[in-house]
Amino acid sequence: MFQVMRLEENIAEKIARLNRTTTARDMYDLSWIMTTNTITLALDTQLIRRLDVLKIWVDANGVHCGNSFWKQGDESRPFDPKKWLQKRNITDFDTNDIGVLAVPPSSFEELSAIISQMYAFLIDLDEDERTLANIRGRDRPLALQMLRTLPDGRLKDIGIY
Repeated sequence: MFQVMRLEENIAEKIARLNRTTTARDMYDLSWIMTTNTITLALDTQLIRRLDVLKIWVDANGVHCGNSFWKQGDESRPFDPKKWLQKRNITDFDTNDIGVLAVPPSSFEELSAIISQMYAFLIDLDEDERTLANIRGRDRPLALQMLRTLPDGRLKDIGIY
């Protein structure tokens, strides 16, 4: 049996990383996903949004679970979907990061435009997601409850704190 990450979680991880820095490869991946109709139609955008704010909150505050520990990151910043969706220009990108992702490679402007348009669903944060987007440590009880109630119940009874 193979253990794999749900695509929604992978997308949320890329969104969280782009909340800290603009990597061309993440922009390319997110763009490719949303311009591939067979993939896009199957995505749970509410789950992506929820996982995104949870990943950003955990990056800022850390979480323990049994013998595992996700430590807080060094470059955490609150999640502002409107700012995240703003078009990025070439000076925002690590231009060496794009590598040979595609032939021909997409322009930075094109990647930014696709991301701004196709990830507009990130603006629709619910009240709990808006609270966690502020990445305050005092919101740990809410973050832990949201982690416990994720689909598939994987974190429900594992002693996350």
